[in-house]
Formats: sequence, structure tokens, C-alpha cells
Amino acid sequence: MKINELVKEVNSYFLNLKAIRRDDGVLIISGNDDALLLVPEKATNFMEVYFCVDNQGMYFTKANRERLSALIEEFLETPIDERFPGKKYRLMAMRYVEGPVAIKQYVTDLQASGDYVTFDFGSKENAEKWTDEELRSLSQWFPQEAIDAMKEPVEDK
Repeated sequence: MKINELVKEVNSYFLNLKAIRRDDGVLIISGNDDALLLVPEKATNFMEVYFCVDNQGMYFTKANRERLSALIEEFLETPIDERFPGKKYRLMAMRYVEGPVAIKQYVTDLQASGDYVTFDFGSKENAEKWTDEELRSLSQWFPQEAIDAMKEPVEDK
């Protein structure tokens, strides 16, 4: 289970709990913003989970404790390198408009057929987002160095 999936599962299943992704892991808080527990993103067992309150029963029903425990256990069983969401990239190119005037534009779509490839260009917000694996598959039409020169990381929001 990826870190973002753990946060999403906790936030969608529990009405009185909220999970927040932080630099040091996933913090689970109560409805009144009491910190309950912190699951470090590189934790491998329950002994590495930090419990912020002594009386868990005050915040969780038995069914909720079992569900939360199962979610955290699934997360802990996931290998550390698989927990992080895959990086995404935009492709950006300098496009000559007229004479020596070039503008930076983002690839919103591409069509590859036979011996040629066509690009559609647009704004940064409309640009297609690609994973590393998808960009590697483009190397059948382009040298990998050209793809690497065009790619720009998408910032996580």
C-alpha cells in the first residue's frame, strides 16, 4: 500500500479520524485534532509506530481499531520502496514561432504512427503527465537523451 493510499483509506473510511501526510510519515488525528498515532513512512513493524495517547479505546471502537490496525499492517507489509507514489513528468519543448523567436510549450498529447510522431502543445496546466515507464516506452521513437532533456518533474500538490 502506498503512503497516499493509506491516507485516502483512513480519510474515506473513518468519520471521526483524519490522516495527514507529513515529512516523517502519516499522522492520524481525532475529530478534535488530537494526535493519536504516527506511522513513519519507513516503519516495518508496529513497534515503530508512535502512539500519542494512552487510552486508544477512548478514540476507537473495537471495529474501528481492527480496521485501522489492518490498514496499518497492510502498509507495514509493503516494501518501503513500493510505498512512495511514482514520479510524474511533463514534456516541455522550445517551439519556434517565427524566425529566431522560440517559446516554451508543454506537450498536451502526442500521436505516434508508423515513422512519424506529432505533438499537440498547450499550457503547463493542460500538459500530459507521464511516468518514467511511459517515457521509457517512447524511446522507440526518440532517443532516451531527447526525452530526458524534455522532461520536467510535476510537483506534488
